[in-house]
This record gives sequence, C-alpha cells and structure tokens, in this order.
Amino acid sequence: MKGLKEKVLIAGGSGLIGKKLAELLRAEHFEVAILSRNPKRSDEFYWDPVKEELDEMALKEVTVLINLSGAGIADARWTKNRKKELVDSRVGSNNFLFTKLHKLPKLRHFICASGINAYAASKSKLYVEEDPYGTDFLQSLVKNWEESAQQFHTTAKVSLLRTAVVLAKEGGAFPRLSKITKLGLGAGLGKGDQAMPWIHIDDLTGIYLHVLKNELDGTFNAVAANDSNEQFMRILAKELSKPFFLPNVPAWVLKLALGEMSTLLIDGVSASNEKILKTGFNFKYPNLVSSFQQLIASK
Repeated sequence: MKGLKEKVLIAGGSGLIGKKLAELLRAEHFEVAILSRNPKRSDEFYWDPVKEELDEMALKEVTVLINLSGAGIADARWTKNRKKELVDSRVGSNNFLFTKLHKLPKLRHFICASGINAYAASKSKLYVEEDPYGTDFLQSLVKNWEESAQQFHTTAKVSLLRTAVVLAKEGGAFPRLSKITKLGLGAGLGKGDQAMPWIHIDDLTGIYLHVLKNELDGTFNAVAANDSNEQFMRILAKELSKPFFLPNVPAWVLKLALGEMSTLLIDGVSASNEKILKTGFNFKYPNLVSSFQQLIASK
C-alpha cells in the first residue's frame, strides 16, 4: 500500500487525537481530509452528525475512513440526557456515515475509535479482545458503538481500537492530574488498587497508522500498560518532584461528587496488548516513567 495513493477522511479530526493523527498521516504522505463542525482550513469539511448534514465533497476519492467522534465520557455527569448524547455521538455518527456508503465507492477500510471499558470491572482478570462485553451502561455503550461500526464490513475492512486513558500534554487526563499533583494534592482514588489502563498519544496514533498501513481487520486493545490508580499517581508525583502523602480519596466522596460516572475512577479493567504486539507494533512509551518524562519535558 502506498500512502500517496490513499485519501484518509477523519471524522472528529479536529479533536485532541484527530489533530495528532492527521499530522502523523500527512508526514507519512497520506492525503488527509477532516470532517468538522467548524471547518477552518481548505482540507476541512463541514458535518453535523446530529443534524445529519455533511459536505459530500469530503467523500470524494476516500479510501480510508476513520471515525474518532464521541462526546467526552468524563466531561459531565451522566444524566439521562448526557447518556443519550454519549450514545448518539458514537452510534449515531457511525450510522450517519454508513448512510453515505454509496458515496464512497473506493472505501476499503473503516477504522473506529472504541473504549477499553468494553469489559466488566475486575481486579484479577486480564482481558483479551475475544472476551465478552460487560453489562453496565458504559460497557453497553461500547457494545452498541462497535456494532454500529461493523456495518461497514459489507464493503470494507473494519478495525476497532479499544482505547485506554490517553496521555497527552495538550489535553485529557495528564494536564488535569498534573495540575493537582503540582499543588501537592496528588492521591489515589478509592482503594487505589484498581487498574488504570493508559496509552501515550504518540503510541495511540502510531497504532492507527500501523493498522491502516498493514490493513488489519478486527478489534485491538490500544493500551500500553495497566498500572494501578495509586501507582499512576505516585509515579506522576515522583516525576514532577512533588510529595505524595495524602490519604486516598474515599469512594463515597467520588460517588457523591460524580454520581454514576464515578465508576470510571473507582472501577478498573486490565486489558492485554498482546494482539497488537503480535502484528509487529512496538510501543515507544511502554511504561509510565518514560511517558511522563516525555510529556513533562515537552511542556
């Protein structure tokens, strides 16, 4: 496969991961176009999956379609309306894109973001991609999300990347937790022994590129490691040269503050990355120390 003959369209390409991925793909000589609600560049095109509106000029000659769309899981309390938004922004965007399949005659690969929270919370099991979905809200969301992506199998390969907590200097968990830790307020959450699977953003975008270049079909856990929550916070404090002495934040406090969304912090899953490793992918940042050092230095 030769990048110069490939046109990649990224839905949700103006977000944190999308910007980084677009930059990487262009460096690899792929033609890249972006679907955005607020297009600003010549290679960005308007779309609004909620209103089911899209500038069909973006679809011309597309061979690879990547959907990164999805309202932030941890950005607001899970009210009934928020849950609907979380589902619609994922399942709904896939369904809307699928209605445009007849406008994508050259499409050969559909790659969709997914979540590592496909699996039920466990402190003992290391999950692999073939394990069944859990049954709570978040796991059901991932199940429906992935099933909506599988529609594209009628004409194209489909890849699903079950993404762990993404570490990036520009946004997400790392800046938030760093700010707290720099104030000397870093602490474990709940019992602190729950797994906190994570991945450096450079490795995540690297997996997208690897899956695209090697035309991989299937589901892959996009996770570098499964450190416990307390280990994560302790290592972050050490790399920031800050103390780590406060008691863990009790689970009941998190439940009171966040409601059902507190399960994101209190519960944990450990997921294997063996499947993606067996395809020849190598992580640049396989441990927290190397990841934090790179992110801190780059700031």
